[in-house]
Amino acid sequence: MRLCKIVQVGFGSLGKEIFVALQNRKNFKLVSVIDIDKNKIGKDAGILAVNKRSGIKVVSHISTVKSKPDVAIHTTISSINDAFDQISELLKHRINVISSCEQLVYPYGSNTSMAKRLDILAKKHKVSIIGVGINPGFMMDSLVLMLTSLCSKIDCIRVERVVDILNRRETLQKKMCLGFTLEQFEKIKTKNNVGHVGLQESARMICDKLNVRMTTFAITIKPVITKHVFQSSSITLEPGQVAGMEHTLVVKKLKSKFLEMKLNMFAGAREFDLVKIEGIPTICVSTNGINGDQATVALLLNYIPIILGAEPGLHTVNDLHIPSASL
Repeated sequence: MRLCKIVQVGFGSLGKEIFVALQNRKNFKLVSVIDIDKNKIGKDAGILAVNKRSGIKVVSHISTVKSKPDVAIHTTISSINDAFDQISELLKHRINVISSCEQLVYPYGSNTSMAKRLDILAKKHKVSIIGVGINPGFMMDSLVLMLTSLCSKIDCIRVERVVDILNRRETLQKKMCLGFTLEQFEKIKTKNNVGHVGLQESARMICDKLNVRMTTFAITIKPVITKHVFQSSSITLEPGQVAGMEHTLVVKKLKSKFLEMKLNMFAGAREFDLVKIEGIPTICVSTNGINGDQATVALLLNYIPIILGAEPGLHTVNDLHIPSASL
């Protein structure tokens, strides 16, 4: 693989982890870092990430990047609507895009119109775009689909992921409403501004790939309430405060449950992942938990050679082959 020039778009906690990971990748050269935070613009990215000078200053717009990148690693926001202008600008500069935007991982359904516009724009400028991540993008969808290849008959699929939210980045902790009272949680819940983005995308990806029509699907989000004082190095929770949440999605095929997905993210959780496919044969696979931020960083980088070899347009992880580590 030839030397690939990369620009990072977004320099929050995930962006900083990517910056560190790139230092050990010989075939990748970071040429610029973009962020709109006025407190970061003009500062050395290395100082911001690891307190070590890198010579790469954070800039505010792609137009100021002198060396044309081959790929943009985009890590700014979960909503495809909010990310649309950022991604469009990169495509117009003929830069391939790999994004952690959760809704971009499988944007068909409620975001189909946005997906079509991005696909047209990417093809016009002869570049490719894909959304990837640990979840959505792998643990609760791609992995499930790979395991279904071992089945000749499927009756029901159960997917569960439990995450200790204290091991994840601060922005995700805020989405889980850590420290909120139940009243505060219910108030913000009415604005549809809580919970993990991506469970619906994972469900649609699985059902579309398996040619299962989602006759009905139900989503529930419940807070996990602290019963006793909980203390860690980063937070103290009092009894009655929100420690995280339980996010459940159930898909019915006709009148029978076909797919059940549970994502529990709360402080102090015992982490694990579970995929159970009831059918012929019945399959059950579990892990002791996988660090989502570290795995997402790896996926974003490991998809670079794949997206460089892809046809122009918008792709999903269903369209392209699963990457391997590049050691």
